[in-house]
Amino acid sequence: MPQVSVLMAVYNGERYLRQAIESVLYQTFSDWEFVIVDDGSTDSSVAILNEYAQKDSRFKIITNPKNIGLTRSLNLGLARCVGQYLARLDADDLCAPERLAKQVDYLNKHAEIAICGSQGWYISSSGQQIGEKNLALSPQKIKDKLLYNNQLIHSAWLARADILNKIGRYNSKFTYSQDYELLLRLSGAGYGIANLPERLISWRVRPGSLSWGGKRQEGWALLARILAIARYGFPKWSGLSIIFIRLGWFLIPQKFKFKRYAK
Repeated sequence: MPQVSVLMAVYNGERYLRQAIESVLYQTFSDWEFVIVDDGSTDSSVAILNEYAQKDSRFKIITNPKNIGLTRSLNLGLARCVGQYLARLDADDLCAPERLAKQVDYLNKHAEIAICGSQGWYISSSGQQIGEKNLALSPQKIKDKLLYNNQLIHSAWLARADILNKIGRYNSKFTYSQDYELLLRLSGAGYGIANLPERLISWRVRPGSLSWGGKRQEGWALLARILAIARYGFPKWSGLSIIFIRLGWFLIPQKFKFKRYAK
């Protein structure tokens, strides 16, 4: 059984798919399987996936006959993962070569942590580094800031698979911000969340990417915060003030938010 299951879902991702896959193949840590769900792609994504699977037995390819969405595809892939740890990667993002080695070492030494992430680079459509993504490091600081905004890059997750399965995986009702809702649920249940100080992920930001759901993603994030207060044990009054602040951010036109990263 591999120690790490890398999970990816892809829909019409031919442009960046090879780069994302190669970033896993170049890992210094090699005890992994790669579970990739193609969500009804109509481009060459399936052909690319099959090409890699024919060369490397660590690849598991699942093909949806029709598009069912990211959340359901991730849960479908999770059901096929057998590793002790679950690593996430979107089909347009890139891992640093030492990513898995550093994260596995961290979780092996910190039994109290359910998920660890890392700092990251913002990259443009062309792969140029255009900014830094800096996040809280310690479990307490992440918990303090989590209701205000997501403190982990989804593509940088390394999680304990047994805890993800115990907590109920991704909420299938969430079309966007499914990772944020799951983190709030985990934190509310008392599980530790941490980030490594290194930049181990390059996170592509562009209109149409999984990283950029726009207004819809922000709307689902607001719903996740409401659930955190109503069901997951987050403080009510301070939580409501955060929701009102985030609602103001939600009302800002999207073009002004994306402008700082666009190239």
